[in-house]
Amino acid sequence: MKYTLPRIVLTALSIGGAIAFLLPFYLMFVMSTENNAQIFAGLSLIPGTNLLRNFQGIGGFTYFRPFLNSIIVGASSVVLTVFFSAMAGFGIAKYNFKHKDVVFGLILATLMVPPEIGIIAYVTQMRIMHLNDTYLPLIIPSMANAFGVFWMTGYMKNSIPAEILDSGKIDGCNDMGIFLRLVLPIIKPALFTLSIVSFVQSWNNYMLPLVLINDPRRFTVPLAIAAVGTQFIPDYGARILGITIGILPVFLIFLFTSKVVTKGLTEGAVKG
Repeated sequence: MKYTLPRIVLTALSIGGAIAFLLPFYLMFVMSTENNAQIFAGLSLIPGTNLLRNFQGIGGFTYFRPFLNSIIVGASSVVLTVFFSAMAGFGIAKYNFKHKDVVFGLILATLMVPPEIGIIAYVTQMRIMHLNDTYLPLIIPSMANAFGVFWMTGYMKNSIPAEILDSGKIDGCNDMGIFLRLVLPIIKPALFTLSIVSFVQSWNNYMLPLVLINDPRRFTVPLAIAAVGTQFIPDYGARILGITIGILPVFLIFLFTSKVVTKGLTEGAVKG
């Protein structure tokens, strides 16, 4: 391999970028091994000796109960978000019906409404239905994901040829059969990308669990991290350790699926 000056510069920039990306994660790990005094004393590149105590501070192995709760909520939200968003996006992108543009515009308009505006009404509704302190209030909103509908509509407009739909009708498939048998296999990259976005949103959700979950056994990861420490003195080392463990699933997902995500972000935009 010939090492030209541009290649050397590009390699150096790539290595520098990788270090700049990984350094915050390493510093977070270092801080998760320190106590409050060491953390406020300044940044250090050498891990401390408080890792075991911090692990006990987040509850030891019982911390993985909120971990499991977040996985249950996240996986359920992903399934509902992907299925209903894809179905709505398919209908808007490939079917003509009265006031279609108005319907799509109203869906997009909801993206501009802060979720905090409707949280009081939503919490009240869940309590009337006796669904508070369960996982359902954290999962139900994923059935109406405006961003998911917008994403799938834009993807399907460019990536689903009309000839495929016509061939499905000729073979005797109804609309649902065309959607399940022909459309879903074609849009796998978009489905995968939306799944990751939906899972990250669910995993990081703090507001809804905070106002709807009171039972510590049903705490998700953000609630478990916030509960670490005493009422007056937060245990920052233990909290940072909880965050470090909590981001591992998301970090690993992006690490091993970055190519698929990139394909999902670009493929639908270039097909025509």
